[in-house]
Amino acid sequence: MDFRQMIADSLFIAKRRLRTIKDGEGVAAEGVIYGDLLNDVEIVADIELGKIFRKFYAGQACTGVLTVEGQRDEQIGNGECWICIDPLDGSLNYARRGLTLGLPYTACITIFDRFLGAKFCNIIAAGVIDLRNGDIWVSVLKPTGSFRSTLNGYVLQHDQDCTLDIGSNIVFGEMYYPENRELLFNLFHGQKGYLRNPGSAAYEMAMVASGNAVAYICDRQKCHELGAAYALVKGSGGVVVDIYGNPLDDVDFIFNSQQSVVLAINQAIADEIVAALKK
Repeated sequence: MDFRQMIADSLFIAKRRLRTIKDGEGVAAEGVIYGDLLNDVEIVADIELGKIFRKFYAGQACTGVLTVEGQRDEQIGNGECWICIDPLDGSLNYARRGLTLGLPYTACITIFDRFLGAKFCNIIAAGVIDLRNGDIWVSVLKPTGSFRSTLNGYVLQHDQDCTLDIGSNIVFGEMYYPENRELLFNLFHGQKGYLRNPGSAAYEMAMVASGNAVAYICDRQKCHELGAAYALVKGSGGVVVDIYGNPLDDVDFIFNSQQSVVLAINQAIADEIVAALKK
């Protein structure tokens, strides 16, 4: 099974479909607020892209169970794989884009080799697309047991000499949750620099995979996007741990749950962040 091509094809089809959706920013299902874990505001584009992904993966031999954000797990094939999809991450950015490209909004896919008892280490492939310009990140597990990540077909590999210095490098930190804002304030207190949060976690974490940012920090990241980030960052030589420095490999993957995470482009940055957080 060519997971890399399959993921890229499905993401490209979703981007093409998004251009044709009429009034995609209209509210299709009321929720508590945009971005809520279990009761998110769903817009028309969310629903329509979810349908496109379901149709695509229903026709793939590897598909067993499909999970789309906002919907229940569904057995749609006889394959062994569990396909997890967030069809539109950053939906508020999409809805507020106006006449511009707007802030980032993405779609992301994570594929597991099983459904029952799945852990992060059971991820075998993942992908993210920037739905504005079509940039596609894909990561696939190699027979050797390591991931290989690409951006638009180019193999990604991190600069191991980069540092955490936010005066010269970009760090993404989730600003949605007040507790994480406080954590970030304490971590970078008094420092001038480039601590940012453009509003699509899948995009921000993929940017760590491609080295545009040196780290991503969140004390309660939704697993909708975190599964894809796990594969993408590992596949480009980066580090994925929780805020205590523990690897996520043997952590149970529950789609509608949250998990603390530190993503870093090298071990030194991950260690520095974890050490500072422990203080």
